Amino acid sequence: MKHLYIILITTLLLSACADDRRVVSLLDHAETLMDSLPDSAHTLLMEADSLIPRQSEQTCMRHAVLMAEANNKLYLPLPPDTIFQEVVDYYDHHGTPNQQLKAHYLLGCIYRDRGEVPMALQCYEDAVEKADTLSADCDYNTLFRIYGQMAELFRAQYLPEEELKALRKYSYYASKANDMFSYIKGIELMVVPYFAMRDTIQVFHYTTQSAQLYKKYGYPQEAANVYHEMIDIYIGTSQYEKAKELMHICETESGLFDSIGTPTNKHYYYLRGLYYEGVNCPDSAEISYRHLLEAGYKYDAYKGLLSIFTTKKNTDSIVKYSFLCEEGLETILSENQMEATIKFSSMYNYTRHQKIAEAKKKEAENERRAKWEICIISLLLIGFVTSNYIKYRKKKNAQIRQIGIDYTNAVVKFSQAKEELLVLQDSYNDLKENVLVIKQQEIEQLNILIQEYHKKYDALESGEKEQALRESEIVQTFKDMARPKLHPVLPCENDWGKLTIILQQCAPLFYQKVIREHHLSGQELQTTILTRLHFSPGEIAYLLNTSPQRITNVKKRVNQKLYGAESAATLSKNLEKE
Repeated sequence: MKHLYIILITTLLLSACADDRRVVSLLDHAETLMDSLPDSAHTLLMEADSLIPRQSEQTCMRHAVLMAEANNKLYLPLPPDTIFQEVVDYYDHHGTPNQQLKAHYLLGCIYRDRGEVPMALQCYEDAVEKADTLSADCDYNTLFRIYGQMAELFRAQYLPEEELKALRKYSYYASKANDMFSYIKGIELMVVPYFAMRDTIQVFHYTTQSAQLYKKYGYPQEAANVYHEMIDIYIGTSQYEKAKELMHICETESGLFDSIGTPTNKHYYYLRGLYYEGVNCPDSAEISYRHLLEAGYKYDAYKGLLSIFTTKKNTDSIVKYSFLCEEGLETILSENQMEATIKFSSMYNYTRHQKIAEAKKKEAENERRAKWEICIISLLLIGFVTSNYIKYRKKKNAQIRQIGIDYTNAVVKFSQAKEELLVLQDSYNDLKENVLVIKQQEIEQLNILIQEYHKKYDALESGEKEQALRESEIVQTFKDMARPKLHPVLPCENDWGKLTIILQQCAPLFYQKVIREHHLSGQELQTTILTRLHFSPGEIAYLLNTSPQRITNVKKRVNQKLYGAESAATLSKNLEKE
């Protein structure tokens, strides 16, 4: 049982330390590169991919999260939700708040890419609930990105008020993460939902604030590119000079226009067209709208061209572009209907996922309950086995101790009886035959008893035999005498005689080689016997009434005589072999 416990503990320790250091190093390196060089991080993770199946569960889950994060940053396909749900479940039970936050966020990104908006939003909500914002090491970088994703989804769902709430959180946590650019970006993005809500005051406020902050923190091009909604409002209210001023800043300072004024964002042509219409430059407006048509913005382009030809009173063009404008509007309505269908399907999938989640939750609860029951039963079983083993060992040790005591006592009594018989034979001759007969009978009985105990002693394992020897009465007597006392009692010749008799029976090889065959001095022999019985140098010195240094010198001499060794340190091990 003892060996079984040692093997079990060793196996658990080895399995806990089974991770390849190279794999862990690759994951550590990939994690440090994730934000700055996600492509390099992805390469490192791919290098570790083939080694992952042989790693611990913790390392496998960490690799899965890092790979999903890298794919998300590089716009690569993310793993199926059913597979990644296992990662989320693992971190919910074993992870830190930051790990749980990231796992739920990435699961939300998986649903986002599949177009399942309600599920994505639910995962993002679950993620932010996991964040420990009171902790000094809270992952604010991931937290503000989650709110950015939520804002995009709310915008797609035409929910400007929800979008604004998410953007405020986005900016707040970006500032907590010391990401000033993202903090300002969140303020800039608030302009769009306020514009959709026709809240002109807030549009002007947040546009101006974001432009000022961009300039303050060294982003002049971004500052020049925030005015699109303000330009639209100025044109709509016929404030063309103010619109022109902002358009000039945008076209000359944003870095998003080439040398001839072609914008990177082609929808900007719509603002140009509106402006040129407003300042009575229909030809320039028409050119802008046709550029807009080439860029694929058909409805806005047709609407603008219809306005131009209505002003020009060109009947044929009015009819043409009225028809095209109606067609473009139908296309938009068709797309909106399709989008509504997709949203309805998404809601259906969300309901289905909720049912699946509930089923999985019950399944997980049942599994968790079963695991607890198994753990409790295992603990009870281990406790029962351990208790019985302890009782068994106590009983076994007591038996071994008693065998040692009884066996050695019988040997000593047998030896003493033989000596007494010789004395009687020499002293009384045939005058006291009754006494001699009684003594002989006693010797015969003791001999029978010795044979009986000898069989029990031989049946013991080597370690148990050694235990029986050390716990014999005479050895314990020597142990008691080895303890310092006010009035010390040192072993007498009779005590040494008893000890020699015991060794003759319990350690016959040692007795034959050391005591009989080698001619050691008295002190050398006594030192050797006590060393064989595992007495410490201090105890030996006390029993022999000498110094520990003297005992060391004696042990060195004995080791040289018996085994040809130069050191005193190996004597005990050499003697154990006998």
